Amino acid sequence: MMCGWLSCWNHYICYMKTITLVVSDPTAEKLERMSDSEKKSIAESLDILVGRKRSMEEIMKDASEQARKNGLTPELLEQLINQK
Repeated sequence: MMCGWLSCWNHYICYMKTITLVVSDPTAEKLERMSDSEKKSIAESLDILVGRKRSMEEIMKDASEQARKNGLTPELLEQLINQK
């Protein structure tokens, strides 16, 4: 992870701290091959995910509800996933 003063998702300036996470070997290999900008994006996503007071399940339910409101059906989702 990157360390330094960066603009965070909530538009405040905060200090990014380097941490160690245990991940699977394939995930570790992908992370090692990522560019600095890709790693920054992952770090910012983790910051948002961990910084929220809602669980991942709550976030996924909200995303699912929003998708339904926008017309995404299970059938359409399957078509999108299977597109090449």
